[in-house]
Amino acid sequence: MLQVADEVDDAIATLRQCWLGAAAEFPTFLAGGASLGAAGATALQTGAEPVLIGAASAALGIAGFLKVLDSRPLPTP
Repeated sequence: MLQVADEVDDAIATLRQCWLGAAAEFPTFLAGGASLGAAGATALQTGAEPVLIGAASAALGIAGFLKVLDSRPLPTP
């Protein structure tokens, strides 16, 4: 019975850590999305090609994804 209680406690602690990590990164995602939108709107107003704007958005999205992957801890063997 104590083993079950310990496993449930571990699962709750893991979920809490995941939630805290996601809450810490959320403002970064909001700021990145807002800046990407502003850059796209400015580029459209100045007459940039929509294809180039899309390519730049994709490159920034991939860079952001790689940053998030880099910030995750590596699994321990």
